[in-house]
Amino acid sequence: MPRWPGLVLAITLLFAVPLGNAMAESLKDLDTRADGSRVLNVIAHDKARAVPAFKFLDIEGNYLSLKSFRGKIVALHFWATWCIPCREELPTVDALQNQLGGEDFTFVPLSVDRAGAGLVRRYYADHGIKHLPVYIDEGMNAAQTMLVNGIPYTILINREGKEIGRILGDRNWTAPDVTALMRKLIE
Repeated sequence: MPRWPGLVLAITLLFAVPLGNAMAESLKDLDTRADGSRVLNVIAHDKARAVPAFKFLDIEGNYLSLKSFRGKIVALHFWATWCIPCREELPTVDALQNQLGGEDFTFVPLSVDRAGAGLVRRYYADHGIKHLPVYIDEGMNAAQTMLVNGIPYTILINREGKEIGRILGDRNWTAPDVTALMRKLIE
């Protein structure tokens, strides 16, 4: 008996993995418009990568890790109050978190500010940031562990806690094609 039907089924199932499980080619395809230009210019990995362990602080001074967010698509976002591109981008991060944040997706905005949670909390209040939690990358431990070489910097992490792509620089996270890309990634 020929093995073709089983092989066809296996190949079909292999490529039918949802984007939330982060097949790199699908992320690359998702990030490419019909004209060949890029939506977010994601550096998509060929294979999901393990994320090294690191801790960061919440607003109350409790240590957290990315394990707290397993089961969600995470946009690990490094930023600072003194960073001009970060200041311009953060309202769009806040708006997308308001639109899509929940059980399936979240931004984890890690401030690299040395002055801590009080400064970030005041910054949020002064600039109308209402939907993002305050997280602090104390001593830039997470940024160093994740090999972040500038800010703003966003690392996309799949539901299993593995890195699927990186975005260096600021973006308008509320642009319609960006929102559509993120919705498809979450599906």
